Amino acid sequence: MLRSLTGEDFAAARAVADDWFGRPVGLTMHRLFFEQLGASGVHAAPRGEPGRLAGVLLGLCSENDPGLAYIHFHMVDPAMRGRGVGRALYAAFGERMHARGCTRVRALAAPTNGGSLRFHEALGFTGTFRSQYVGPGQDRIVFERPLPLGPA
Repeated sequence: MLRSLTGEDFAAARAVADDWFGRPVGLTMHRLFFEQLGASGVHAAPRGEPGRLAGVLLGLCSENDPGLAYIHFHMVDPAMRGRGVGRALYAAFGERMHARGCTRVRALAAPTNGGSLRFHEALGFTGTFRSQYVGPGQDRIVFERPLPLGPA
């Protein structure tokens, strides 16, 4: 079950983020994404369990480049991984952004995050290594692909 994010989703997502990633990441989940950009984000819940969080995607349409949709953050419950939840989050976000006129989507991953690298490649993204992209010692792979996502 997929729907837009709301401000009420922030507390539940923030409460599990660090555990789901196995390291502190919650500070990258700003309440602003839920309250002000919620219609762009996607909340996933298992069928029949709308109160259980299965995944979240925080993203937006770029103000500087209206053709670009940007995925800031996405996470999936470790118990739900491998079931297509991440793919469904990306597809729903891509559909929303394509309807708003975006023609491509971008996401970042740490070069050491093999799971994220494989995930994006499986969805048809092309990645480019960027040294110190988010600060000193913070290299990233900048992934991009055309919208809509459709079959990769």
